[in-house]
This record gives sequence, structure tokens and C-alpha cells, in this order.
Amino acid sequence: MHSRIVAILGLLPAAILAAAALPSAALEPLPVYDRVAGAERMYAVTSGDTLGAIAQRYGMKVALVARVNTLAEPYPLHIGQRLWVSNRHIVPAAGDDGIVINVGDRTLYWLRDNKVVAAFPVAVGRTSWETPPGNYTIIGRRRDPVWHVPPSIQKEMKERGDEVKKVVPAGPDNPLGSYWLQLSVPGYGIHGTNKPASVGKFTTHGCIRLRADDIERLYNEVPTGTTVDIVDAPVKVARLDGDVVLLEVHQGSGKPMSPDIFTARLRAAGVEDLVNMAAARRAFDEKWGIAVDVSRKKRGF
Repeated sequence: MHSRIVAILGLLPAAILAAAALPSAALEPLPVYDRVAGAERMYAVTSGDTLGAIAQRYGMKVALVARVNTLAEPYPLHIGQRLWVSNRHIVPAAGDDGIVINVGDRTLYWLRDNKVVAAFPVAVGRTSWETPPGNYTIIGRRRDPVWHVPPSIQKEMKERGDEVKKVVPAGPDNPLGSYWLQLSVPGYGIHGTNKPASVGKFTTHGCIRLRADDIERLYNEVPTGTTVDIVDAPVKVARLDGDVVLLEVHQGSGKPMSPDIFTARLRAAGVEDLVNMAAARRAFDEKWGIAVDVSRKKRGF
């Protein structure tokens, strides 16, 4: 579980870690998970690569890739250059099978027989159209779906001055894409899109939107009856191999967690003795969006 990020994490002065006098017992502990998707790796630069393209491929921030690889602007690259990258994410799942959609990191995690089959980026509901957290089931499916526009969205079209549509037939102009998986909550589903650039953002009317190849695979391989848990966890903790603790923090769409609440909830999770709190606070403050090792056992602490 070696991580080059740890060298950066350890720089934070301990003095800024003083938390407010919050009653930890009154705070809900952060859940501690035990599975990850993706991994850290060394990437060899090829012809035409840019740092931005590489960062996007792995879902990382450009500044983070530059920082951990000690690159200075304008970030010149050469063919064969090796860069540390990571698409490692904590899977916020308690069960062994099914789908978990985390609004907090805009990712769909697919599990089968206690293994992570795949993790796909998704678009989820914007602030005024929340993707509803809860425990659901896939109850049906449609290929080349027709979109029957809900009255609430028709009203929004009218208010924006757009053409008001009641029905959108299957085809390239249909925002549902080519596949629809119906959830056991009326009006919500997992579907494709005619706007692939929107995937990974808070931009839908509450449904879960995937890229074409990803929704096609789910449509063909995930059976009706599969459980779908929708959670909102922009801050995730995992404990692996006994004393290895990972922390992953994203910029969520709702009210952000305060640093003091984060510190108290992490302590309440029962992993404080295993965590370098300075490293954890740095990862929380910078919200790097990947799972980083904040274990106390890491060398240099």
C-alpha cells in the first residue's frame, strides 16, 4: 500500500489540528469500509499525452498529479517519462453483492460475490433535483427508451424559455441514451446520456447518468432484482490489512463538513490510534478525491 502522497501529507504542523471541544459521543462516527476499487500505479507517458489528459483519465486533479510527481508549470512531458497516478477509491458498501451509487464521489460501484466488478463515473442530481438516498431494486429495463417528460421538467422548460416537450422519442436527441434500468422509486432510473461530458457532475434531474459503454454493460450483465443502494458519502474511510487506514475526501454538493466535525467523527470511528491525524487533516482540507494512506505506521512519522 505504498503511497508517494504520504511524503506531502506529513508536512502539516500539528498545531492546526486542535479541534473544537465537540462531544464525540454525540457525533455519528464515520463508517469504516474494507474494500477499494482501482489502484496506484506508474504511468509511462506516450506520444500526444498532456498532464491534463492523464489526470482526467485517472479522475485526478492536475495540481495533485503535478505535486506528487514534482512537476513545475508548464508541466513539460517526454515520451517514456513515468508518472505516479492513482484511481484508487474506497467502496462505500456493507454488502457483498449489488450496486452502490455514491452521490458524494459521483461513482457507481458494482459488486458481485464480495468482489468489485467495476466502478463507473456517473452524473447525479443537481442541488435543486437531489438523487434520493435509499435502498432500492432494479425492477425493469428498456432498450431505446422513450422519455415521457415529467410535468415538473416541462415547467422548468417553460420557465427557461425552451420548447416544452411532453414526449422525446428514442434516438440521438433523447437524454436517456440507449438504455434504461428502472429503480423501485417512481420516476428514477439508471440510464445513458446524449451528453457524455456531463458524466461525473451534479447535473441531472435526480436520475443516475452513465457513459454509453458503461450503461450498456450494466444493462446486459446486471439482472433485474439487483439491489441498488444510493448513499451520499463525500468523506470515506477504509481499514485494510489490519492497520492500514485510507481516507478519501471529495467536494460534495451539500453543506460541507467542518474540519472540527471531521476530526471528531474520525476519532469516533475507532481508528484514531492507527491514523496520523496531521496527514488525515491535510487530506481532508485539500479534498484530493482519491484514497490516500493516512496510517500512523507510514515511515517518516
